[in-house]
Amino acid sequence: MQGIEPKFHSSITDRMEYYRGLLKKAAGDPDIQPSDMISKVSELSELYEDYLAQKKQLERSIKNYRQYHNDLRKQLTLRVRELKRKVKQR
Repeated sequence: MQGIEPKFHSSITDRMEYYRGLLKKAAGDPDIQPSDMISKVSELSELYEDYLAQKKQLERSIKNYRQYHNDLRKQLTLRVRELKRKVKQR
């Protein structure tokens, strides 16, 4: 199954939490440089966008897998019915 790897997902969320914590600390720090704050906000924004893209990919993969599974189940059900009919006819 394609999609997001659990380690990658947890890595992104961990980094997002880290940057979020830094931003909270930096908001109360009067000595923080505006350029540092901007770069941290930018990194957090990029991580969030990456997370959303990976989440969409995972949702698509799950949907495709579910459809594939349902199609296989339908085919197998039809095949089992055919085999039962053949057995009854004999």
